[in-house]
Amino acid sequence: MAAPALRLGNSLNHYPDKRITAVSACRVGSTRKPPNMKVTTRTLLAPMAALALLAASPAPGQDWTLVREDSRRDIVIHERARPDGYLEFRGVTHVESRLSAFVALLEDFEAMPDWLYRTREIMPIERLSDTESYWYSINSMPFPLRDRDIVLHTLVDQDPETQVLTAVAVGDPDYRPEDERYVRMPVIESSWTFIPLSDGRVRVEFSGFADPGGGVSSGLLGRFQEMFIAQAAYRSLRGLREVIGDPKVDEPPASDSNAAGNPDG
Repeated sequence: MAAPALRLGNSLNHYPDKRITAVSACRVGSTRKPPNMKVTTRTLLAPMAALALLAASPAPGQDWTLVREDSRRDIVIHERARPDGYLEFRGVTHVESRLSAFVALLEDFEAMPDWLYRTREIMPIERLSDTESYWYSINSMPFPLRDRDIVLHTLVDQDPETQVLTAVAVGDPDYRPEDERYVRMPVIESSWTFIPLSDGRVRVEFSGFADPGGGVSSGLLGRFQEMFIAQAAYRSLRGLREVIGDPKVDEPPASDSNAAGNPDG
């Protein structure tokens, strides 16, 4: 039985256009807590502070390199090598919409496989507060890799002055037992940022990096990073636009089989 959707906006009296709290489009699946875990003010503040610091202070690396630009859909993808060897992506687009539309999209976890790249299944595990939760996701992989699963600890924050909404997710691979059908991804970090603009549009930024795990060789890891990581940004932003954007621009053609959740693209 699927867990109920997390309604992280419930702490607000209503959903004003620019004042919203939301959950990240990220993943998990079991009601088990780590042994001896007590949810107290102290245990909540530590991970929240760490995640907030991660969102505010991205790791230094090489300069960003443009790898894809879709002017028709207003999607630009950059990537760069991090000092730790991971390839990091950053995708940007602009959508004429309200923040509440993005909140609704990110809360609808049952529909996420329709637009979030290579997502087979996604579900919430546990909500610790209105802004902190755990999610589980199963992601399809190209041959010869086995499908991966991901455990993510997510934190959402909104700047009271600018109304900028940020959802950060950091992998927590030991949070629940591994499933032998999948390979647990040991490292993954991602963030969604929604910036309201004065012209009524919202600037959407999606960034992150990951390690597929499973003892992948350096050659396969390079292929994974080039194919999966960069495509994750483009296909996810394109899928988001197909749901929220201008139908005349963003509706996929009938012959397009590369939907966000499909294996290739």
